[in-house]
Amino acid sequence: MYTLHPRHLYAMDWALQDERNVRRLKRLVAGLGRDLSEVQVLAAEDLPQAIRDSGWIGEVRQGAYRDVSDPDFLFTAFKWVTPEQRAALAKTDLYQQCVDAHAAYGDCKQWFTGGRIVAMLGAAPFFHREQRDQWSAAHVCWTLHDLHSAWGCAHRCSYCQRGSVYVVNLNVEEFGEKVGEFVAQTPWQKTFRYDVEQDVFALEPEYGACEMLVRDFAKLKDQYLILFTKSVNTDFLLPLPHGGHTIMLWTLSTHTASRRFEALTGTMEERIEAARRCQEAGYTVRFKLKPIIPHLGWREETTEMFELLYERVQPDNLSMELVFVDSMDELEETMGHANLDPAFVAAAARAEADRGDCWDRAVDGEKPFPFEVKEEVYRHVISESRRLSPETPITLCAETQRMWAALGDLLDGAPWNYPCNCGPHCTPGLRRIEHVAGPDADRIARSAAAGAIV
Repeated sequence: MYTLHPRHLYAMDWALQDERNVRRLKRLVAGLGRDLSEVQVLAAEDLPQAIRDSGWIGEVRQGAYRDVSDPDFLFTAFKWVTPEQRAALAKTDLYQQCVDAHAAYGDCKQWFTGGRIVAMLGAAPFFHREQRDQWSAAHVCWTLHDLHSAWGCAHRCSYCQRGSVYVVNLNVEEFGEKVGEFVAQTPWQKTFRYDVEQDVFALEPEYGACEMLVRDFAKLKDQYLILFTKSVNTDFLLPLPHGGHTIMLWTLSTHTASRRFEALTGTMEERIEAARRCQEAGYTVRFKLKPIIPHLGWREETTEMFELLYERVQPDNLSMELVFVDSMDELEETMGHANLDPAFVAAAARAEADRGDCWDRAVDGEKPFPFEVKEEVYRHVISESRRLSPETPITLCAETQRMWAALGDLLDGAPWNYPCNCGPHCTPGLRRIEHVAGPDADRIARSAAAGAIV
């Protein structure tokens, strides 16, 4: 477990009614180097005041924080509410009091997302569905379900909005049972990603969720777990009987990006070494170059990153996405214009001036870098990967149809059959998706038949 120094430790009273949860809380608190007596127990009606007293910041990127510190912890437990009960909760006075209680950042009225408040109250779902045709018709991605047991992160990445408080569900055993039932009821999805709402390795192995899921998925016939991380706290996984059914997925950045903008993550070199050890232990290893940050010297460091990667690891595949923020002001606040490629900063400033107030992200995903900058970055990354490891599949992550069309001759696969890091059909070793089951099936079949992106 990471060495962290939260200011406040809270536990919701209903989470302590199960002795298993209490034992897990004791392990986690001890892992933080704290005493159980420091944990303040809250009833639901106490939560707005706790939020107010703690001064938790809403959805503001951590690079813009005045005072960056480790997150506070709020330990809760899933109540397994229905969607109807969850919707009713969002209409209650208690919910609104929680939303209103957090600390606004300066003049920026950034509240917690509804999902964070719902999680604090134990009413969050243990999975969410990303449905491509409802998310953005302009983007290329798969419909899938992700698994969650906590919300927050300890890594302090400058572009991340999750750093103020870490909301952790303690009833991991019940979570595992629910996951098992859900996976069995969703046979079309072959890979399940855990966890995009946190980086759980900061809490492991004391938390115990990763080991439980690895052991459970090892028993399945044709479905796989994806553990998604920036961490190098993964050695506890090496002796586990994973049966080839766990895929390790690291986000990977250059050395400068991993230190300047991703403060408490593993360095680029450390992540590659952790991947090497996991691959030696039989795990499938994949990487997301996400986010790519075009800092000064990014081209040379991209080459150095790939040279080290391909010397030590044989990744199953790679994907990539350029960093995005909402404006030039936010880019300055979170990363600093002076730290970035000056030509790209100038291009982003021109694009923002040209857009004015008429900008729709769904058009080309230009947040804030314009299309031509993104294409230049992707072409360089692809060319360096191809030069050093021609056989490693590489593709785009959550990018636009226009970008796929521009780079289609350089990528592996087409938008209706491409293998990627975390797509629901992308099992280990897959190089082309021949058959799509599930909610994307009809749309993908039409795309393949027409040879077009829809």
